[in-house]
Amino acid sequence: MSKGKRIFALALAALMTLMVILPTLSMLVHATNTGSEEPTEQRDFTAERNKIAELNDSYKELEAQQKKIDSQISNAKSEKQKQEAIKEQIDGQINTTTKQIELLSERIDLLNGNIEQKQVEMEQKQTQIDGTMELLAKLDQDFRELNEIKSEIEEDKSAVEGDKAEMAEKKEELDDQFKLAQDKIHDIDAMEKAFMANKAELQKQMKQVQAQMQAIYDEINRESMNVPYTGGVMQWPSRSLSQITSSYGSRFGGSDFHTGIDIAGSGAYGTPVLAAATGTVKVANTAVTPGYGYGKYVIIDHGGGIQTLYAHCSALNVSVGQTVAVGQQIAQVGSTGWSTGPHIHFEVRKNGQSVNPLSYVGG
Repeated sequence: MSKGKRIFALALAALMTLMVILPTLSMLVHATNTGSEEPTEQRDFTAERNKIAELNDSYKELEAQQKKIDSQISNAKSEKQKQEAIKEQIDGQINTTTKQIELLSERIDLLNGNIEQKQVEMEQKQTQIDGTMELLAKLDQDFRELNEIKSEIEEDKSAVEGDKAEMAEKKEELDDQFKLAQDKIHDIDAMEKAFMANKAELQKQMKQVQAQMQAIYDEINRESMNVPYTGGVMQWPSRSLSQITSSYGSRFGGSDFHTGIDIAGSGAYGTPVLAAATGTVKVANTAVTPGYGYGKYVIIDHGGGIQTLYAHCSALNVSVGQTVAVGQQIAQVGSTGWSTGPHIHFEVRKNGQSVNPLSYVGG
């Protein structure tokens, strides 16, 4: 239809509307004057729009982080490097994707709230149009506002559907990331092969790590030795994992001494790590060097020169100085540091020296 024809059609429609409205206008004005409710003031959604804009910016930042992680994995030169990159970056991928889902969920809640408020406004505006129509100018204004509200509702509904679709994709992506992590089960044979393939360097590395840990324990014991042990009978540090994949003591043909026990099992990644006894958090280390040492770990002091350590975590749930109860979640199982798959490295130290944890754990 040409522009001239469209203008003619709009003019004709307006004329027909006037023909219908004018005969009843005086009656409507009379009805308005004899008692009508004041129209509800239209709500200003500026704050909601600003919040949605902030969520959009945060989401874009997380998306950029995700692309950077994917790029680091894609740029690995060999399959071995690629697998190492996947293992080292997977915590970041999962955390980023989880935050993206949280942002999408918050944005959906905001948009749904806007829709509900605007639907109320639309119903109120429709009531005003149907029941009052005080003046022709007011009627025209109400129609315009009604159409604007309808348009905003449609836009918000469209945005909600888009966010729901993207959130579904992110949840599927998160499921794939968890599956990848869970499929990697701590493999002591793989660890032994890796150790023996680079025996001299890793023995040197282990010696450095233990020297660092000894200094940490010596510092803790300056106070711990002066207070009584308060831990009671220690409990197993996991609700779902029971398989000991590497025992305390000499291993790898006498080439290495394992200062704790490794606890693993299918689906270990991300499961809770529990405090074996009541105590105070002395170390909550989140600084990680890939392929080196304990990764993310927690040390809890129980008094009497006795401490427990929980290593290779994917995330920590406590901070230094915090008092924790036996069985309280302190971290999540991971594979950070020198590790071949998700597991809990659990240690008990007495006066700075490692002891067999099984001699302390009562169930």
